[in-house]
Amino acid sequence: MNLFRHIEADYRRIARDGLPDQWCTGHATLDDVVEAIRDHREHQGRSDDLTRHLATIARTDHRAVVVVLYALAPLLGARLGRAVTTEYRTDALTELAMVILDSPLDGPRLAHRLVNRAHTRVYKAARRVEHRGVVHIVQIAPVDPQRMLASDGAGAADIADGVTDRLALARFNDAVLKAVDSGTLSPNVWAAYRDHRLQRALDPSGPTSTAVQRKLASRAASRLQPLVDQYLHAA
Repeated sequence: MNLFRHIEADYRRIARDGLPDQWCTGHATLDDVVEAIRDHREHQGRSDDLTRHLATIARTDHRAVVVVLYALAPLLGARLGRAVTTEYRTDALTELAMVILDSPLDGPRLAHRLVNRAHTRVYKAARRVEHRGVVHIVQIAPVDPQRMLASDGAGAADIADGVTDRLALARFNDAVLKAVDSGTLSPNVWAAYRDHRLQRALDPSGPTSTAVQRKLASRAASRLQPLVDQYLHAA
């Protein structure tokens, strides 16, 4: 999957609807906004102001995330070069989305700093996998078909199991809220996991997530994994 193409397609759909009035960017179209952000060499202050403004809006409106990602994608692509895999480029763009949502937005040369921070994150992640990766051997044992037929519908649901599951979910939710309140976990990371991973598991009939939302949820899942292991997968 080429996430850069998905970002462009998502941006085009947003651009067709026009620039939201509540964004108050002072530009006529989204294309003008994107060009102003990309013009960071000649008009750094204007680029910084627009990037900062949209990155702030992005924390409540995912469309702004797509616009900033699309505007900064060429700068990120130039930073990565051509000698990287498609998966690495996808990871880098996902890290950029997380950086836009999580990073402080003060200071000059904001576009460069966001791109550089995303590049550093994906590089360090790749190095950790290369030098300190762990291989888990998994064996799948087949079940006798006769045993499956005999057990299908043979027993009623255990009330104790349901109570235990609800208690585990309540403890997990309390732990997440405490982590958010203490600053250990970003509210945007929790929202990405909750809205596009947890909610889909509980209600598959909901609206389909976009490619950006799925990648954000995947990244958020890795940050929430310690809490999942502790409260939902505990023996």
